[in-house]
Amino acid sequence: MKPVIRASVALSALLFAVIGAAPAVAAQAAPTGAVSGQGVGPAVAVAAPAVRHFYNVRFQRCLDADTNTGGNGGRVQLWDCGPWNQQDWEVRPDGSIYNVRFQRCLDADTNTGGNGGIVQLWDCGPWNQQQWVLRDDGSVYNVRFQRCLDADTNTGGNGGKVQLWDCGPWNQQWWENRAG
Repeated sequence: MKPVIRASVALSALLFAVIGAAPAVAAQAAPTGAVSGQGVGPAVAVAAPAVRHFYNVRFQRCLDADTNTGGNGGRVQLWDCGPWNQQDWEVRPDGSIYNVRFQRCLDADTNTGGNGGIVQLWDCGPWNQQQWVLRDDGSVYNVRFQRCLDADTNTGGNGGKVQLWDCGPWNQQWWENRAG
């Protein structure tokens, strides 16, 4: 086989592998409520942004690491969304959620894992209180305590409390992905 034909066959095989896999990946990555089958041509997989803001649907504010308490035990709160890096979070393959500014992970305090449990910043480690699952309904589920990231309904303004709470159909537990 001539080199030009071999290269053409290899390129065709590569394109088939990429295009053939793309619709399945796109279907998994589609947000809840997305309409499929619209538009012209095959679905295209779009990678999630490396850095994101977690936007709370009920209070229309973002998950924010308090700039005055960025060390271990640092406060995580609601705050008006903005271009600030204390609102930049990176969802990692191990399930941790990493704060870009303070270089620490979103952590459920091991001493307060029940309803109203503290959510804080802590050095990243292999601990399951730092493992979170982004669920299709918009909730963020903590693996260790089997509860969801929740914006306290009594304190929804700037500085509002973010806590653990039993997962439910409540919009204070719905977090949208906003590009950071």
